[in-house]
Amino acid sequence: MKKIYFIICFLFLVPIVKANYEVVDYRIDLTILENGDVNIVEAWQMTGTYNGYERILNYKNNYFGYKGDLLTSFDKNLYNGDGIKLNEVRMINYSNKKDIAQLKEEGDLLKLVDNATKGNHSVYTIKNSDNGQIYKIYNPNRMNKDFYIDYTLKNLVINHEDVAELALYLFTKVEENISNLKVTIHIPNNHENLIIWTHGVLTDTTYVDKENIILTIDNLPKDSAFDLRLVFDNDVVTTKKITEQSMLKKIIDLEQNLDLDAIDPKDEEYNKLREEAYNSVSNVENSYNRNDYDLAYEKVSHLNENDKLKTELLIKLMNVEPKIEQREEIIKVLFTSLVTIWLFGLIIILYQIYKKYNHRIDVKRLNNDISPFKINYLLRKKITNLDLVASIIYLINKQKIFFDEKRRMLKKSNLKLTNSEEKLIKLLFNDKNKVTLEEIAYYAQENFDDFLKNYSNWFDSVNIEAENEKYYENLFFYKIISISYCIIGLFLGIFLINQPTYYSSIIIIILAIIFLIYFIFLRKRTEKGLKQYYNWLSIKADLLKAKKIDTYYLPYVLCLGKKNLKYLNNEDKRILKTIKESIIITIKKAYEARDNAHIKYSSVKLKR
Repeated sequence: MKKIYFIICFLFLVPIVKANYEVVDYRIDLTILENGDVNIVEAWQMTGTYNGYERILNYKNNYFGYKGDLLTSFDKNLYNGDGIKLNEVRMINYSNKKDIAQLKEEGDLLKLVDNATKGNHSVYTIKNSDNGQIYKIYNPNRMNKDFYIDYTLKNLVINHEDVAELALYLFTKVEENISNLKVTIHIPNNHENLIIWTHGVLTDTTYVDKENIILTIDNLPKDSAFDLRLVFDNDVVTTKKITEQSMLKKIIDLEQNLDLDAIDPKDEEYNKLREEAYNSVSNVENSYNRNDYDLAYEKVSHLNENDKLKTELLIKLMNVEPKIEQREEIIKVLFTSLVTIWLFGLIIILYQIYKKYNHRIDVKRLNNDISPFKINYLLRKKITNLDLVASIIYLINKQKIFFDEKRRMLKKSNLKLTNSEEKLIKLLFNDKNKVTLEEIAYYAQENFDDFLKNYSNWFDSVNIEAENEKYYENLFFYKIISISYCIIGLFLGIFLINQPTYYSSIIIIILAIIFLIYFIFLRKRTEKGLKQYYNWLSIKADLLKAKKIDTYYLPYVLCLGKKNLKYLNNEDKRILKTIKESIIITIKKAYEARDNAHIKYSSVKLKR
C-alpha cells in the first residue's frame, strides 16, 4: 500500500517545466565587403529561463514562392548566395552602449562540438539545411552571459549596369519575439546611390550618410519574417554576379507599386484569402483560443508581405496574444486543480479500503485441521478440481472413508460427516457402501447427468462453506465507487488531453486505467482471513525450508490438514497419484459424454 501512495505522490509532484524567456535587445551590424560577400555580426540579450538559442540562417531560395515575383527584380536564383562561413561564436556581457568590437574583445569563444544536450554550456553545434545552416548555441541563463555570432554570407551582392543590389532575409522566421532590434548597415566607399526598402515589419530608417544606415524596430513578433533590399554604387564591389542591365528604375517602380501589384481586385482567390484571414482574426478576438490563434496566424502569414491588411492583422494578433496567454494560465490552474482533486480522491479511496488492517497482524500457529478446499479458497479465492482430489485424500486421512490401494476401492465408514462431505460421499458412492475407481468412472460416463448433478451439488456446497468462513470482506460498495471514480478520471484525462495540462492528463489516463483494472479484481481479506493466510504462508515456508517435501506435492500437503504436517511418504504419494489421475479423468469423461449426447440429439433432431 505504501508503494501505491509513493507512486501517486511521485507522479503528482513531477514538475511540468515550461521555458519562460524573451529576447529584450538585438543588434545586427552588416558590412558589405568588396568581393560581394556580406559580413554580419549579431549580439543579443535574453531574460528568463533558457538553455540557449537556435539561430537559423538561409542564404538561398528566400525569394521563391512569392506571388507574381513581386520582391525580385531579376531571376530569383540570382539572389542566392554561395554559402555561409561561420567566423566565431562567443558569450559576452551585452550592452547596447558598447560597439561590436568592444563586445567581441570582452567575450569568450565557444567551442564547436558534434552533439550537445540541454544543460551544456560554452559550446555550439552546426546543422546543415536545404537553404542554409542552423546554429544551436548552448549558453544557459545560469551562466549570466549573452550571445554573439559572426558570420559571412558568400557572393550575395548583384552588380547591375547602373547600381549594385543586395536583397537579404535577416530573419526568415523569428525564433522568439524580439522586443528591440537595431540593424546597422555599412557600405564602405559608397558615395552616390543609397536607397533601402524593408518588408515584413514597420521600421524607422535613419540615413546617417552615404555609407551607413540604421534601422530600428520596436517589436519583431515570433514566427514573423524580416528582409531588406538595398541599392548602392556598383563600383563598391567586384562581385561575379553581373546582369549588364540598368535596374534602378525598375527596382524603384517595383517597390513603390508593391501595394498596387500585390492586391489584384480581379484575383478572387487572393481576395478570398484576405477575407478568411480577417474573419479568423476577428474570431480570435472573441474566443481567445490558442487553436483559433494559430489558425488565424497561419492564414495571415499567407498574405503578401506588402499587403497593409497583413500588418494590421499581425498587430491585432500581437495585442490579443497576452489575453490568450492569460486565459491559458487560468485554464491551466483550473484543470490542474481538477487533477489534484482527482488524485487526492483516489488516495482517499485507497486509504478507506486499506485503513482497517493497516496494523501488523500477529500470527500464531492456528488449528491447521481445516478442509482443503477452504485453504485453496483462502489463498486464491477459488475452488478447483484439485480441491476435490485433496478432499478425498482428506477423508481417507480422517478415516471417514477407506481406500484399498490394491483393489482400487473406496469404502464408507460410520463417522459423522459435514454437509459438503456428505455431498462428496454421494458423488463417489451413489448410495453404495463401497465402490472401485473404475466403477466411479463407468457410472460417470453412463449416468453423466446424475454424476454431474452430484458434482455440481458438491461444488456449490463447498463454495458456500468457504464463503461462510468470512475470509474476505464484502467490497461491493467500494468497488462500485472506485470503478466509477476511475471511469470519471479516464474521461477527465481524455477531456484535458488537448489542454495546457497535457502531461497531467496523460498521468491521469494511465493511473485511471491501472486502478480501474486493479479495482475490478480487488479483493481484501478480513482480519480472520489475514491471520489464516499468513499462518498457511508460514507453514509453506517452513516446509520448503526444511525440504520435507517436493514442491510438486506442497499444495496437497497443505490441503491434507495433518496436525503435525508430516511429509508425504511413498504410500501417500501413490494414493494421491492414483486418486488424482482417476478422479480428474472421470470428471473430464463425464463432460465429454454429456457433450457427445447433446451432439447426437441435435443431429437426430435435424434429420427429422
